[in-house]
Amino acid sequence: MATEKRKTLTNIISEALSGIIMIVCVLIYLILGFTINFWHPGWIIIVGGGLSVGILNIILNAVHDAKNLKKDEKEKTE
Repeated sequence: MATEKRKTLTNIISEALSGIIMIVCVLIYLILGFTINFWHPGWIIIVGGGLSVGILNIILNAVHDAKNLKKDEKEKTE
């Protein structure tokens, strides 16, 4: 049951950070577009945000799985 709780916490953190990253990227894109007319090359900011979210999710899932693996190994040795 603790594993499910951690996974839920990992998912909550992942979703929150992903949302924050994408909102910040959209705001930066809009600010640059309206202030200095940086629309055309500025769309790369959105792509960068999407890649950042993907990398973040990979890292968080890897950390979560590593913790679960250590916990499972510890339980087996006891």
